[in-house]
Amino acid sequence: MISRRVFLQAGAGLIPWRRLQPLTMQLDWRLNAQFAGLCVAEAYGKYRRQGLAVTLKPAPPDLDVIQTVVSQPHTLGCAEESLILAAQAQGVAVVAIATMLQASPLSLMSLPEQNLSHLQQLPGKRIGVHSDGRQALALVLSKNHIPADQIDIVTIPYRDKHQRLINGEFDAVQCYALDEPLDFARRLGQPPTVLTFHQYGFDAYSQVIFAPTQLVTEQPHYLKRFLAATFAGWRWAINHPSQTAQLLVQQYVEPDYQDVNYQTQSLKIIANYVQNNGQTIGTLDPRRWQHSAQQLVEAGLIETLPLLDTSIDLSLWS
Repeated sequence: MISRRVFLQAGAGLIPWRRLQPLTMQLDWRLNAQFAGLCVAEAYGKYRRQGLAVTLKPAPPDLDVIQTVVSQPHTLGCAEESLILAAQAQGVAVVAIATMLQASPLSLMSLPEQNLSHLQQLPGKRIGVHSDGRQALALVLSKNHIPADQIDIVTIPYRDKHQRLINGEFDAVQCYALDEPLDFARRLGQPPTVLTFHQYGFDAYSQVIFAPTQLVTEQPHYLKRFLAATFAGWRWAINHPSQTAQLLVQQYVEPDYQDVNYQTQSLKIIANYVQNNGQTIGTLDPRRWQHSAQQLVEAGLIETLPLLDTSIDLSLWS
């Protein structure tokens, strides 16, 4: 006789007698609305219905997400496009397979009293950036003809950066426009000034999902299922922001971010990046990818142009 538990699982579309394929998704930040689609896919059984047992791994401070992914079996990850291109240019065997954000939210954040409202005001300032944003900032400065040697650019960790900005150690620090300005405004009592890189010519994807080339070659069917579930999760999250925020607070985010209103606000901002300019959710445009790579080469940020046919794999969407 079939058990009640098995009956309920089968009714939910789960197949308990089929062995689930384990996959690990290494994130490049901690769990919050930024990864809402993944959380929805996990919590509501979308991965399991695809025959997958997906583990979402938040990033510890200063994680090298590329090296972590290539050193672990059955692991894929997400990172800024510039980091993936730089790794590929150095011969690291990873392939971009999708993107969660169609535009980059990389930005600089400053105190309102600094009145840093334009990129041209950066010379003479001290700016704190993270390793994943250094190349992006360098490209933005190059495109806007601003000499980088006139700015004191310091690589900093994530921890304590808000307090270091408040203390006056930096004139501006790198942030992610999806949620950090909201968090900073909540703590400071007033919104910061934000300069987003994409407003100054940084045309790049963000939260790009990538995998080791070997995994793409040997197990593409599992990755196809992963993408189908992930972006089904994203569609649901965008269409149900309040319910998604409740889910995040109840099951995923750290205690200091368990604020439903905060997560809802962040998710509404994120929705504009996921569906930017009506582009198809999740997909990469090869021409745009190659254009971004060419910009990095021209700015001297990577030495060689990765080959397009080994840089991204769009067959997983077919």
